[in-house]
Amino acid sequence: MGDPLARRRELVSARAALLDRPDARLPGVPQHVAASWRRSIAGGVDPAMIANRFHPDLDTGSRLVRCARPVMEQLAEQVAGIGVCVALTDDRARLLVRLDTEAAIARAADGNAFAEGFGYAEGSVGTNGVGTVLESGRPVHIVGAEHFVEQLHDYACAGAPVHDPATGRVEAVLDLSCRAEHSSPLLLSLVRSAAARITDALLHDRDAAQQALFDAYARTESRTRRAVLAVGRRTVLANTAMQTLLGPGDHAALTDHARFLLLRGPGVDDRVDLPSGARARLRGAVVPVGGSVAGLVAVVTLLGEPPAGPVVPAAGPPPSRAGAAAPGAATTTGPAAGGGPARRSAAAAVAAALAAGTPLLVTGEAGSGRARLVRDGAPGPVVELAAGDDGADLADRLDAAGPDALVLARDLDRRSTPLPALPPGRRIAGTRSDTAAPDPARDAELTRFRASVPVPPLRSRPADLPGLVTALLAELAPGRAVRLSGAALRTLAAHPWPGNVAELRDALTAALGRRPVGTVEAADLPASCRSAPSATLRPVDRAERDTIVAALRDSDGNRAAAAAALGVARSTLYRKIAQYRITG
Repeated sequence: MGDPLARRRELVSARAALLDRPDARLPGVPQHVAASWRRSIAGGVDPAMIANRFHPDLDTGSRLVRCARPVMEQLAEQVAGIGVCVALTDDRARLLVRLDTEAAIARAADGNAFAEGFGYAEGSVGTNGVGTVLESGRPVHIVGAEHFVEQLHDYACAGAPVHDPATGRVEAVLDLSCRAEHSSPLLLSLVRSAAARITDALLHDRDAAQQALFDAYARTESRTRRAVLAVGRRTVLANTAMQTLLGPGDHAALTDHARFLLLRGPGVDDRVDLPSGARARLRGAVVPVGGSVAGLVAVVTLLGEPPAGPVVPAAGPPPSRAGAAAPGAATTTGPAAGGGPARRSAAAAVAAALAAGTPLLVTGEAGSGRARLVRDGAPGPVVELAAGDDGADLADRLDAAGPDALVLARDLDRRSTPLPALPPGRRIAGTRSDTAAPDPARDAELTRFRASVPVPPLRSRPADLPGLVTALLAELAPGRAVRLSGAALRTLAAHPWPGNVAELRDALTAALGRRPVGTVEAADLPASCRSAPSATLRPVDRAERDTIVAALRDSDGNRAAAAAALGVARSTLYRKIAQYRITG
């Protein structure tokens, strides 16, 4: 690292160059710091001062705080020789607890608004050991002038994520902050270890009955790919297969029945008629603890589908979509498809930014619905610029769309020409891949934006799938009586969707070619949807997989008949079905 003062001058100079020219190269700046600086500039962070908000309504007596406090106190004792703040934030970078080893560091933290109730998100405070952890999802060590805001250049911070042991999502951030001259790589090691201990404390923060039920559920879920349900007196656990197996009404009825079965004895094998008309089987065991019962863990199988009542899409033409619209056409659409919490959160953030007139960048994987979120959230017409559109006639298109039209620049990471200049006061939004490689020319366009919203991939939001399917069927088959069977929906839920919503659209288009009206069955779906291999398939493997799926479809799922038609032993067919993880 050399002389600390020289290092500080090097970083200050690099940051100044970046502020002056967004495409500036940053030699000597760690990659994660450079990425955070660029995000800070794109988010409009003031480099001269801290401008964070106070949140008066935080729950400082939560289970998270209760589990974290003993670990934080132990950590404070370990670093008591230097002036250090030990801080815990929630998953929105808002400080819940701060412990100080010296009065001087406490006064400094208060002066920097690094105090309970204040937010330290990267979008408001720039690069730091809390907000940058939440943006990157990994531990970080930010020293001195690596901070984006000058006010923090005298300090160092090491932060690590605390994960929810049940879901794996980031639940909190644990941070160690001190004067820059007291910094050491040891701080990062200490905070990572302490964050892991808090995660472990969250895992074991259950009474004996809850712990016994969780352990039994985890053992059962690890041994099967089928739907697993665990029900206790106050607890319900369900894996993804269980969540997509039944609708809310059937799920609630099955949970109530499972609680009734707790009184029956150690083994459970029961059939249940559900409100929708479906019939399910629960097969499992009661979980004992001490002299009482902790709950029930069962594998759930659907024995019969509910009566096929066709879903009739709403009348009228199908909604607009990016691929169907003429290049640059002004478009408007109805409500966003999909109702899962991740989608709703992203949609609300997009709509709020567009309503406020904030230049907005929406990031995510290709096909994840980035442009659709902008169209659905825009308060007026949308004029689109594709990656290859130089915008030569943009002024004419905007005049035709009206003064309230929003410019949507799609796929900024693939543009071959700079974005055209916009008339004063004209609003803009853009989409960009969240895995785009740094490109100075294309990244220069990011200075036009002041906020960004990430869109999670479809595989990360399984709750969106039923709503997306309904919306896409209404769009692809307007006015037709068409629906997906439960088996078909479960087949879609098991697929990893590397192509996101665009791939789902293609799969439904292919299925509607086989079954234009009525109930679409799993066998009508493309072969790619009926397997979920753990690795990318070679062309020869895809051909073999598709042949097996076709044989199973032609034999109505009879594996012996399919093996005979293919001229292979049944054991070979079973091995190939397992290899390709064919679901039908």
